[in-house]
Amino acid sequence: MLATILRSVARQARRHPLYVGLNMFGLALGIGVFLTLSLLVHYEYDFNAGLRDVDRLARVDTHWSLPGVASGEYASVTFHALPFLEQDVPEIEAAARLREAALNTVRDGRFTSFVSRVTDPSFFRVFGLTLLHGRSDDALARPEGLVLSDRAAIRLFGTTDVMGRTVPVVSSNGVTVNHTVTGVLARRTAPDFLSDIEMLVPFAATDMNASCFVSWGSDCGSIYLKLRRPGDIAAVNGRMRDFVVRHAAGAESDANALGGHPETVYALSLAPLQGARFSDFHVLYADDGVDRTVIDSIGLIGLLALALACANAVNLATARAGLRAREVAIRKTLGASRRVLFVQFMGEAMCVAVIAGGLGLVLCEILVPEVASLTGEALALRYGLVGMLLPPIVVLCGFASGLYPSMVLSGYRPAAVLAAARMPSGGRGAARLRDALVAGQFGIAVTIVICMLVINHQTDFMRTADPGYVRSGLLIGSAMPGKDLAAQRRMLDALRAVPGVAAASFGELAPSPDNKTRSIFTYDGPAGPVRVHLLQDFVTTRYFEVYRPRLLAGRWFDASRGMDDLPAREDMATHTASAVLNRMAVGRFGFASPAEAIGKIIGTGGTTARIVGVIDDVRFESPRQAIYPEIMFFNALARRPLTEPIPAVRFQGVAAADMVRRLNRAWTAVLPDVPGEFSAVDARMATYYSGDERRGRIFTLGAVAALLIACMGLYGLAAFAAARRVHEIGIRKALGASGRQIVTLLLGDFLRPVAVACLLACPVAWVLMRQWLAGFDERIALTPAHFVIAVAGAFAIAIFTVLGQTFHLARAEPARALRAE
Repeated sequence: MLATILRSVARQARRHPLYVGLNMFGLALGIGVFLTLSLLVHYEYDFNAGLRDVDRLARVDTHWSLPGVASGEYASVTFHALPFLEQDVPEIEAAARLREAALNTVRDGRFTSFVSRVTDPSFFRVFGLTLLHGRSDDALARPEGLVLSDRAAIRLFGTTDVMGRTVPVVSSNGVTVNHTVTGVLARRTAPDFLSDIEMLVPFAATDMNASCFVSWGSDCGSIYLKLRRPGDIAAVNGRMRDFVVRHAAGAESDANALGGHPETVYALSLAPLQGARFSDFHVLYADDGVDRTVIDSIGLIGLLALALACANAVNLATARAGLRAREVAIRKTLGASRRVLFVQFMGEAMCVAVIAGGLGLVLCEILVPEVASLTGEALALRYGLVGMLLPPIVVLCGFASGLYPSMVLSGYRPAAVLAAARMPSGGRGAARLRDALVAGQFGIAVTIVICMLVINHQTDFMRTADPGYVRSGLLIGSAMPGKDLAAQRRMLDALRAVPGVAAASFGELAPSPDNKTRSIFTYDGPAGPVRVHLLQDFVTTRYFEVYRPRLLAGRWFDASRGMDDLPAREDMATHTASAVLNRMAVGRFGFASPAEAIGKIIGTGGTTARIVGVIDDVRFESPRQAIYPEIMFFNALARRPLTEPIPAVRFQGVAAADMVRRLNRAWTAVLPDVPGEFSAVDARMATYYSGDERRGRIFTLGAVAALLIACMGLYGLAAFAAARRVHEIGIRKALGASGRQIVTLLLGDFLRPVAVACLLACPVAWVLMRQWLAGFDERIALTPAHFVIAVAGAFAIAIFTVLGQTFHLARAEPARALRAE
């Protein structure tokens, strides 16, 4: 039987190479796309799963419920909580703090940056990472210890055998410390949030005096806990409210406490690292979170591509079934049973599926590196996973694509077939099945295309939407370390002296901000006090010229007005500062319009401020996040420094790359020991939309594959019609039908299932995309244009697919067509 099946497949390939080729290529494309996207989905679902005892690992998150702003969960916490956690929570087996750090090495005056973290010696007890060299028990026990990744070791020394070597490490504040390599991390293949770390150093003794380690209201980094049992995470979460009440309460005057009832505004929770890839999508300032819906949709595209390929095989097989009707009739006449024929045809389908599976694996080899580059993920072809997936997929595809055609072929009656002048068509039922398959294929394809268009449009909108300031001609520098007033003045003078600089200024906030100061301000309005939590920014002269925000009411700061400039800190209690609010803050205080806010007095902690201006909302953060209410103060750098100010430069008449080099040289002239880099706003903000952009490309890939497979199904339908309707077209032309009428008739028949597909796809895509867009604070409108473009494109592709067959039929000579039957 196997030999008979193989001979039959080879014979069909010789007699009908187009049908067999389309069938195999369609199945191979579906299998290849499914395997590739399955690897991507598995990568996302497997994130953090490779960490040892991941079911016992948790991150301590902070929850703030502050007046005037929405409540939110943050992926960072005060380090002040760790000693109390270790004291009160016996379920903790090990704990470690982890903070991002901008560490560099310097060689020949050039800085090289590394992805770095500062942590505790207990880091390896918590995460259980393996060292290629060194001992995890004491790798970070020494103050000057340094753990490198194998990649960082090779970058620095060209080898991983670097134990005991000295590395001068420069921090963001310009301090150089000679560290000794005490460990080299082994490379890990499983993805997790620690995979990109290149340097690990222990906290310095001087760090312990910073506000991060002594104040409950500070925002420091992350605390990770390893519990004794997986169930301990939920148990500890149930006690965290009492923990906050017990330790974070204090007098209102205590800067390190949160007041008499901290539980009303503040909470802590343990977020399990298992599954954090998806839960972190809803946590503010969590870098590794992705939308589970998007990942599931990518997996669904893979499944749909496989289903489309099977439907395509069914369509082509049923269209081709009539060509084998006489073969079946003769074999049945010679004694072959229906069961034998059914097994043979199923075997042929399985044989084709096996060949397609091999081609699909080759296609997967090609697609995986491309998808890895599109997504930016460390995606690789995992042969163990593919080896488990491929055999059942091949069997499933062979069964799904061969069952119905085998039943149809083996069911032909010899007498009816041999007595008929024409080959059998399968009747109305088979015709409706073919139309339904084509409609289903195009319906899925059009849905994916609409989703692709909306996702790409939203991504472009995020990239180009008006952020409330002028981005072109604007460069942002690194934050200046410390509070050296003289150095800040020298830096501004040096930047303003650079040829091509139109204006330069400082602010404590900038696009993609790192340091954020917030306080609760109160306005005593007619209906009573209104309290709003405001994001604070302190800006210097020329700020308005640099960023060019839109002034909605009042005025901007004026250096000639002495009251605008902040006094020394000791004089703040007796001074009413001038302030500028954004539109969001005006609304939260209850003012009916920006003009109504002008002249009003607000205050915080004994400090008062008069609102002198209102600007439109400025977006420095993710488009998914709501604009935060903001207050701005003016500092002319006359009496007090800024805290880690960020320089911003407006330039003109110079190429951006040249200006970056000039500004970097000016920075180095003032702070030669501090690494600094100027960059465009788009580069700083790219992290907020690059993930959606990369995943949008995956939807594009899926849309192309779905359309290609759907077109194969439509082409098979057209080819079947070309073989079946030659006689009909000949009669119509003999009775006077024109070529144009024939083309119109045939295109109408071919495009009918495409029209049905579009009618089904549009409402489904509308529901899906409306739900997805709801996750953005700023988003595009879901207009008919997205649907019109997709539908028009589907019709255009469908027309081009069947045009050749249509013209061939329409131009057939009636006499020849009638003789052919």
